Amino acid sequence: MLKTYKFRIYPTNEQIEKLNQHFGHNRFVFNLFLEFTNNAYKNTKTYTNYYVWAKVLTVLKKTEKYQWLNDVNSQSLQQSIKDLEIGFERFFKKLSKHPKFKKKSSRQSFRVPQHIQLYENEGNDKYEILFVPKFKEGIKVRVHRRIDPNAKIKNCTFIKTPTGKYFVSITFQVEGSYPERDIDYENSIGMDMGLKDLVVLSDGTKVEAPKVFRKYEKKLKHAQKKLSNKVQGSKNWEKAKLEVARIHEKIKNIREDFLHKLTKEISENQADVFVVETLNIRGMLKNRKLSKSISDASWYQFKTFLKYKVERLGKKIIEIGMFEPSSKTCSVCGYKNEDLELSDREWVCPECGTVHDRDINAAINIRQFGIEQLVTV
Repeated sequence: MLKTYKFRIYPTNEQIEKLNQHFGHNRFVFNLFLEFTNNAYKNTKTYTNYYVWAKVLTVLKKTEKYQWLNDVNSQSLQQSIKDLEIGFERFFKKLSKHPKFKKKSSRQSFRVPQHIQLYENEGNDKYEILFVPKFKEGIKVRVHRRIDPNAKIKNCTFIKTPTGKYFVSITFQVEGSYPERDIDYENSIGMDMGLKDLVVLSDGTKVEAPKVFRKYEKKLKHAQKKLSNKVQGSKNWEKAKLEVARIHEKIKNIREDFLHKLTKEISENQADVFVVETLNIRGMLKNRKLSKSISDASWYQFKTFLKYKVERLGKKIIEIGMFEPSSKTCSVCGYKNEDLELSDREWVCPECGTVHDRDINAAINIRQFGIEQLVTV
């Protein structure tokens, strides 16, 4: 079983220079072979792959023009083009967009696939030392959680945020597997996701959306205005840019902290099965009136966190189709209210007379659709 943990690292000035060198070289190689692939397809209508790119990379490193690529970990460069191939595979399967060129201004990262060691730092309980190729002196790591002493490190990814902080995500292989349990499919919970209430459970529980971006919107707007008034490239421009990045980082951290705590609480519920709806988030973001609130809600991230937490407990998560009429169907008698508007938060079923809270009714129906989906399969 694989588990990944993210830790903050505290490199020395010399190590920061080395890390930045790795970020730049890996970005260059990724962009070089993305352009190479685009041109090959444009001119010959043929698709090249990792094996072609790896051979070309080996030849390039022996030339005088590109010998500087030898200054960084060779396996990291190979991993960079492996990631590019994965990007193309996902594109051809219509799981993601066409790979894009990496920019220095965005989040920077590179992966080390092997030869990684993590040791306790004698005399300092706060930090441990991480050893990877090209960093023989070791990098200080703030390990804030207990790690299984028998866990084996599979790979690690170094990350530099726009605010200049450095992190490492380490993937461990641990013994055992997800716990096996007898799933009681009737013991299930449906979840309806929204904007006012982030999630509504079929048992009637409502969780109000934190609306983090809305809370910091004015502060962010003010910082962005100050940035636009600075001369690009100047020291004051760099300071203003950093302030904008810090606000974005704060919004991200608060939102992720909220979602982690919420999904942990929901996943530890007594239920064995959790049913969520499939949402066309990309299509919904085209609605200019709601796009900001939809982005702030982070539905996709909520489902991602919930999925791995549920699976680690040996439970099951089900996604129903995006076209199921969960809001318009009476959960008591099955009557479909085609006249229901988005603004109608409560409605009375004309068939059985039940008074419905729109969101709770939808969550109950989502639960039922998920159970029916299992039966038909």
